[in-house]
Amino acid sequence: MWSRRVFVTSLSVFGLLLASCAPAAAPTPKPAAPVAKPTPAGAQPTAAPKPAGPTPTAKTGAEQPRYGGILPIAASVDPPSFDIQQETTIAALEPTVSAYDNLVQYDLRTGNIVGDLAESWEMSADGLTYTFTLRKDVKFHDGKPLTSEDVRYNLARQKDPPRNIRSGRKEQFVSIDKIEAPNASTVKIVMKQAYVAFMPQFATDWFVIYPKHVVEAKGDMKKDIVGTGPFKFKSYSTGVTLELVKNPDYFMKGLPYLDGITHYIIRDGATRFSAFRTGRVKMTGHWAPLTPSEAATVKAESPNLVLWKYAALQGPWYNVNSSRAPFNDVRVRQAASMALDRQTAIKVLGEGEAKLGTFIPPGPWGLPEQDIIKLPGYRQKDIDRAEAKKILAEAGHPDGFKMILLVRAVRFDQKAGEFLKDQLATVGIDASIEVAETAVYNQRTASGNFQLGVQQNIWRINDPDELSRKFLTGADQNYGKWSSKRFDDLFAEQSRALDAAKRKAMTRELDDILLKEMPTIWPYWGDSIIGTWPEVRNFAAPPGLYSSMRNTDLWLAK
Repeated sequence: MWSRRVFVTSLSVFGLLLASCAPAAAPTPKPAAPVAKPTPAGAQPTAAPKPAGPTPTAKTGAEQPRYGGILPIAASVDPPSFDIQQETTIAALEPTVSAYDNLVQYDLRTGNIVGDLAESWEMSADGLTYTFTLRKDVKFHDGKPLTSEDVRYNLARQKDPPRNIRSGRKEQFVSIDKIEAPNASTVKIVMKQAYVAFMPQFATDWFVIYPKHVVEAKGDMKKDIVGTGPFKFKSYSTGVTLELVKNPDYFMKGLPYLDGITHYIIRDGATRFSAFRTGRVKMTGHWAPLTPSEAATVKAESPNLVLWKYAALQGPWYNVNSSRAPFNDVRVRQAASMALDRQTAIKVLGEGEAKLGTFIPPGPWGLPEQDIIKLPGYRQKDIDRAEAKKILAEAGHPDGFKMILLVRAVRFDQKAGEFLKDQLATVGIDASIEVAETAVYNQRTASGNFQLGVQQNIWRINDPDELSRKFLTGADQNYGKWSSKRFDDLFAEQSRALDAAKRKAMTRELDDILLKEMPTIWPYWGDSIIGTWPEVRNFAAPPGLYSSMRNTDLWLAK
């Protein structure tokens, strides 16, 4: 019955990992798990050796890993809650994910998918059944053993969430038919149809496993952090710190090296930057990265500081409410898009560290830039804006209109909001900015109580499957309530297309639909820069912003 093992993914799945600056004293590399030849997304996987999880750094070479120390990491905002499965912001994920594990994860240094709670897995020849064999020595932080029923319960709860429970990534469960736990160490997932991006998606940090007994007792995990991960919850002070301590019973023997991690919540960007420059925090964190200008400043001041630049698949997300006037008229959405000078946005907002792209990021699925610059909204601005004013008049707004621009209370989001306000004014759209804290912003966008919203958006992996979360009818993050049957049908077809060439052709059509309908306005695709002090060892730039944030094998040289 079993013919193939699922183990690796390729750069076409998770995006291009950019080169980073080498540290003065290079981190000791971690031995990678055995790998098979990478398989392009959309193709049948090849045979691979038994998956294995990351292993402790080898005790060889001139520099040996050290145990002990607390790693201080910068954070920009408080988590809206601790419930990773319900939340959609990295502000909830990064400070808490070190307490958890997934079935599988990305290896930080190779980008391959390796075992986590699953020591091995197999996929049936038709791609419809996945069977995971769990490790037998795993305990939750409260001492209860992990069983297959915990895993089954977590996946089923996200597939069909109970009343008043949100499934932040429900779209990734649409293709799943059944989730079974035939014995204490086996989980079987049966698909309705093939789902090409299943393993690449489930290897990102979002798909953590909670203890069933805690969720049933509490109803959710909004105020609790109990997992199987390398670190355990210690304390949380709103607006100050979230502290984690070493899990002495972690199933990966010899890990973690650190005694703990403290996430310092520093909302003011200048204060946060100062904390990194002076060494109060030793790492900027994924959700509090350095801007290009900040990176240049610290590198000039302290050449030994390490900068890690990678393709984060992120950027400002101008979310349009297609269900409310005036943006329920596609012409108004098109005009707003044509008002935006994307090339200037790259210079001003991205500080030059960004790339032009459509709804599909640059890379294996995206359009070449020479084709993009011919599209409405990407052309010369005098041409675009003249056409925008014309179609606004045709839509009944010859003198433009007034609107409210809802902006999340994050430094970059506010800057992106001010930029968009000025851009819209060039075609007569008068936007007034309303700033809301993250929790309020999330509630308003989820309920549709906005006209146009500004926040950052991030793809988890560079794969067309990411379109599902934003644009499928009824999708959890389709805040603007946009709907297209053709898009829904075509997306479903490409998601099970095992032929990469056919899948790419369908992806281009999906992109064309979005470029015409403009359910959101996407300026560019940005890079990210993480800064670490030289004593932080064994760090490597991740394959994506939502991967490999557990810091399991980091250590401090002093």
